[in-house]
Amino acid sequence: MKRFLLIFLGGIVVSLPTWSQNEKIKVTVLYTGTASPLEGSTIQGGSWFKKFPMVHPAFLIEHPKGNFLFDTGLGKTAKTQVQDMPWWARLATRFEQEETAVDQLKNLNIKPERIIVSHVHYDHVSGLADMPEVPVEILPQELEFTKIKGASPAVFPSLFSDKTPWKTYELERKEYEGYSKSRDIFGDGSLVLVGMPGHTPGSVGLFINISNKKRAFLVGDTVWNSEALNNGLPKFWLSRKFADTNSDEVLERIKELQALHKKYPELLIVPSHDAKAVAAFVDLMKL
Repeated sequence: MKRFLLIFLGGIVVSLPTWSQNEKIKVTVLYTGTASPLEGSTIQGGSWFKKFPMVHPAFLIEHPKGNFLFDTGLGKTAKTQVQDMPWWARLATRFEQEETAVDQLKNLNIKPERIIVSHVHYDHVSGLADMPEVPVEILPQELEFTKIKGASPAVFPSLFSDKTPWKTYELERKEYEGYSKSRDIFGDGSLVLVGMPGHTPGSVGLFINISNKKRAFLVGDTVWNSEALNNGLPKFWLSRKFADTNSDEVLERIKELQALHKKYPELLIVPSHDAKAVAAFVDLMKL
């Protein structure tokens, strides 16, 4: 649970946030695929002469009160699923598959109790079809987004079925780290969802608070490239038209992330597809 530590500096009382230690939380990154687009396609002003390493992860979160997947990455039928995309979108989203999340979970002898999706683009929910019995938690506006024909070339019918076990939830009107709405998943401040609309209407990010020195923020696809946060830059204009539902809102989210980083420079902000950022997250979770 988030608490506050009062200290005296030159006669001035300063309030600093502190966190309960919860080292029993375990986080495992399940890599399900990779991609190597030109950097220029991932960020405004990026190079068109070098490739940018991207990954397609799912995040397994194990907490003393239960476990869940945050996104699924690419599933067993990903190559077939994307045939529903327009041809130009398929050309722009080429990927190499690795072992699926469901197979990696089987090797770990773990069955997820639920899946929480950051958003419903194919590379984050493709694996839902591999785990049809697992409840899928989603904001109502994001579920509605799946039903709007042509709303996004990255959302298409083969990703879902009439039997997908959706479970909608609402964020509470509780401010958290500058975000007006949040959801404390287990009630102890260790895993907190916040609303991040823009990339899609119901995108969410996940704060992971294990200790004062072991904090991370999974921000989905608000940005693809961590350099976007450093420089306040959006995706390349064509990528924005393809991927972002509301580009103006995405810019607001980027500003929020910059302010957050300034306030907590030790907080690791993790765009889901930035291979370097995800590797740094893996290293942090091992500490």
